[in-house]
Amino acid sequence: MKVNGLAVAAAFSPDGPTVYTNSDEGDVYVWDVKSRRCLNRFTDEGCLKGTCIAISRNGQYLACGCSSGIVNVYSRDSLNQSSPKPIKSITNLVTAVSSMAFNPTTEILAIASKDTDDAVKLIHIPSFTAFSNFPMFRRKTIHLAQEMDFSPRSGFFSIANNRGKALLYRVKHYTDF
Repeated sequence: MKVNGLAVAAAFSPDGPTVYTNSDEGDVYVWDVKSRRCLNRFTDEGCLKGTCIAISRNGQYLACGCSSGIVNVYSRDSLNQSSPKPIKSITNLVTAVSSMAFNPTTEILAIASKDTDDAVKLIHIPSFTAFSNFPMFRRKTIHLAQEMDFSPRSGFFSIANNRGKALLYRVKHYTDF
């Protein structure tokens, strides 16, 4: 499997037969793993340089991050078109998106940038709005988020930072861990 430019991120579909890759030129590739064929290639709308990619655990959404801080969320059903339109462009970050994670129930998308402190946003998926209570206002607690993920039942959310710490947050909406 080969892309134009540099491949900067890849994500397997939850069921396994498809790989999505993002290139530094802003192109998204959809690959069939078995045949190693490119099923589709499209330019991420408004993206100059791709930085990361994530697919929801139910396979419904594909999120593509870029160097301008914009995250485009696509419906997986539209990815067979030559130029699919995102169902939402998330513009809550102002620096390059470096990591993204969907929670297991596909209700939350976490996006982050490692270029500035407290650049982590939690996006409510059905409404595509940012949770205003995270991170806490004027409390510098998240220093340059490197990676993040949710626990298997969404009860916890963890962020690894550049200071060698893994911050662990309890998501009280979910009763199980």
